[in-house]
Amino acid sequence: MGTARYGGGAAGTYTAALYFGGGYPYKTNTETWNGTNWTEVNDLNAAKGSTTGSGATNTAAIVVGGGPSPVDAQTELWNGTNWTEVNDLGTGRYNTASSNGSSTSALLFGGRVPPGGPTGAIKTLTESWNGTNWTEVNDLNIARYGMGGSGADNTAALGFGGYATPPNGVSALTEVWNGTNWTEQGDLSTAREYVGGAGTSTNSLAIGGDTSAPGGTSSNAVEEWNGSAPVGAWSTGGTMNTARGMSAFAGTQTATLATQGINNNTDTVVNVTESYNGTNWTEVNDANTARGQIYGHGTQTSALIYGGTAPPSSLRNETETWNGTNWAEVNNLNTARYAHWGVGADSTTGLAVGGADATAIVGKTESWNGTNWTEVNDLNTVRATAGGAGTYTSSIAMGGQTPGSPGRTSNTESWNGTNWTEVNNMNTTRRSIAGLGTSTSALAVGGDESPSARSAKNEEWNGVSFVELADLSAAREYAGASGTTTAGLAGAGRNPPTSSLSSTEEWNGSTTTIKVLTD
Repeated sequence: MGTARYGGGAAGTYTAALYFGGGYPYKTNTETWNGTNWTEVNDLNAAKGSTTGSGATNTAAIVVGGGPSPVDAQTELWNGTNWTEVNDLGTGRYNTASSNGSSTSALLFGGRVPPGGPTGAIKTLTESWNGTNWTEVNDLNIARYGMGGSGADNTAALGFGGYATPPNGVSALTEVWNGTNWTEQGDLSTAREYVGGAGTSTNSLAIGGDTSAPGGTSSNAVEEWNGSAPVGAWSTGGTMNTARGMSAFAGTQTATLATQGINNNTDTVVNVTESYNGTNWTEVNDANTARGQIYGHGTQTSALIYGGTAPPSSLRNETETWNGTNWAEVNNLNTARYAHWGVGADSTTGLAVGGADATAIVGKTESWNGTNWTEVNDLNTVRATAGGAGTYTSSIAMGGQTPGSPGRTSNTESWNGTNWTEVNNMNTTRRSIAGLGTSTSALAVGGDESPSARSAKNEEWNGVSFVELADLSAAREYAGASGTTTAGLAGAGRNPPTSSLSSTEEWNGSTTTIKVLTD
């Protein structure tokens, strides 16, 4: 380029581009690229840096925001020859990202205000440009500046990376804009700020950036975003007759069995079994031993429950099997425990995993053969209240509670019938998670992210990595779950400070291929 600088805005393509502004000190310089050389053309009206541009060619573009104040709200329009000041942003800011749209249709999101301001001034704001005016639309889910952006116009965009309000810091988060709302999707492999973006919302590149702050360690990583967006949504399911959390769910979205649990509203153990037909919950025969913090697996007509606690806080190792009508006691677990989780296709096979015994959180795994429990290989990371999915020969363990501080993990392990192996972690660290699905297609639903933050997060495991999908309508921990990643159910649980829930939500997913980020 004719003038060395950084932090300017850009527009166009690799054969017809425009670069403008930048610093430091702040510049008005504008240069155009013809595929071979840079040529200086007419300057901006106001010097600015840390600014953002949008435009499909080097003959029609806009530059918006940046520093210093008061130009942080200013917009200028390029007609191929001159820059003209047009209508300002609603909120002036800098270090924003854009959809890399056109001079008549663009999206601006994130950033911070004022220049040099506190981290509390990091924004979720999104504004849409129609060629004349900026209009504020729905915000990002997570406030960030220094993001990468891509897209074609103000109806479809991708925002990734950046720096989020502490303690989050440098971010790997990706969000997709559909013209109305932002949805969290699969994260970058490498978290970074001031990352470059190119392409569309369905086929994009994340280029370079800084992997630490302040100051930053520069990265040469390039990641590609490709594929089709996962589609899915939660809707209201039938209300259970008895509110509870820490209960056992088994079955499918339209044929679920829920039993036992703890009602924190009354501080009592719930010995109530209910059956769901996709519309209504009906009380059926109770289990033989009342207990909470119990888990199980199976179907609506062939289920198994095991372990838990019963008044006055005594650990249990009892196992009961359900035949569609009644509960029957069978052989006990080897290790009495609570806050564990379980997986299995029906009452004849299964795994009981993790949890806590009388003295500590454990990594113990026991296998059920229809008659007896047998101890098998332990988890690599001891934990309780993880989300589990799969069968006794192929299972996944997601997140959970670990000893000590912070007491939560995003660690994920896969079971092959013999051993547990660590695989890629969840995006959001949580405990008290509900899990459903298989070892290669599972959901990790709800939980808590801190002592005061119950979670509505929903992440899908595709056998390789986790992708963030649409959140629950209501945040909840200690929920129960059943079904698959295309037709699931999450219900009951607890919301702060102690209230137990009777509501349920139905998940209707998609078989559409999930986007993948690759180096």
